[in-house]
Amino acid sequence: MNSRLAVEVNPFECPMQSMRDKPRVHDELRAGGRLVRAQAPAGGPAWVITDYSLAKAVLADPRMVKDPALAPESWHGVDDGLDCPVPELRPYTIIAVDGDDHRRLRRIHAPAFNPRRLSAAEGRIATIARNLFTELAEESEAKGEPAELINGFAYSFPLLVICNLLGVSVTDPVTARKAVSAMKAMALGTADEAEDDTSSLAELLAEAVRGAMEGTADSMTRVLYERARAEFGEVSADHLIYMIMGLIFAGHDTTGSFLGFLLAETLAGHLAPDADPAEFVETMLREHPPVPYTLWRFAAEEVVIDGVRLPKGTPVLVDIEGINTELRDKRLTFGDGAHYCIGEQLAQLESRVMISVLRTDFPEARLAVPFEKLRWGRKGSQTARLTELPAWLRP
Repeated sequence: MNSRLAVEVNPFECPMQSMRDKPRVHDELRAGGRLVRAQAPAGGPAWVITDYSLAKAVLADPRMVKDPALAPESWHGVDDGLDCPVPELRPYTIIAVDGDDHRRLRRIHAPAFNPRRLSAAEGRIATIARNLFTELAEESEAKGEPAELINGFAYSFPLLVICNLLGVSVTDPVTARKAVSAMKAMALGTADEAEDDTSSLAELLAEAVRGAMEGTADSMTRVLYERARAEFGEVSADHLIYMIMGLIFAGHDTTGSFLGFLLAETLAGHLAPDADPAEFVETMLREHPPVPYTLWRFAAEEVVIDGVRLPKGTPVLVDIEGINTELRDKRLTFGDGAHYCIGEQLAQLESRVMISVLRTDFPEARLAVPFEKLRWGRKGSQTARLTELPAWLRP
């Protein structure tokens, strides 16, 4: 297959889709070969990897980095799919650094996501899910209308979970989500006067950090603080706040996207009553990856990939959605290589807990519309999202 074929498509093109449909662009890219030249939405050529083994090799290649400084000069940060933290915060941004700096941040974050620590929190996570579903069910019964589960549960549940684990006392997930987005915009230098108020969340973050630094709180934030001190020698409250804010954003946005799809499949009866939830979750992770591609990688020096010579600064994407669709036994949903998602086990746990709570507390929950009527879409490189998910949680 010709790996040098140029395909004149926008890789991020995604019209509204039904649950069983995928954007045609992935088929067009795969038809071009293992490594295909396409047009970057921000302008200029980019290369897209459509083959699983080649993707793993590239994601493990230390010469392919996330450094936004290598992006074409015409690209403009977050609008073009770049995560560009202000320089003084970049050393604390696990998704935006490479090499030794990234390994240092992995050492800081990994203990907070220790499987034993997560397992010990399963009961708390189940309580959060049960309370959310119960509130939605009661509101639905009072109004005589189906519960809306995208904003009401899919995004609220993982936000409340990660905040709980970090010791951030969020009780209003809708307001908190708006504040998290606004705070990220400020950190990236893209905020404007119309951004939502962040003061209440900022106070909660400061309180969580204060408890961690004073040793009065047993939380993920405390673990991060201890590990950051071991790695950096010293870490300020502002830097620790920035680190946990990044975990809050990453810990709910993509998970919320996936949970919407998982809820739809579960409530449609596609999970048999005696089926293993873990196997079902694994299948759904392959079929419904939250993001279509990896974040941009750039060649830190001239490299040769699949026989193609790419100059320094060449932008490269891995087609997660296309590769997942083609394979039946493998997936790249959480990426691969050094930047493999550190929160995978938490996302898996939240998924299994959600199914368990539905089975035990809401066994007759069902969709309020036919599964075939559900629609999803995304804008650019952002996460996929169901437009709505109405459901009856009780008979």
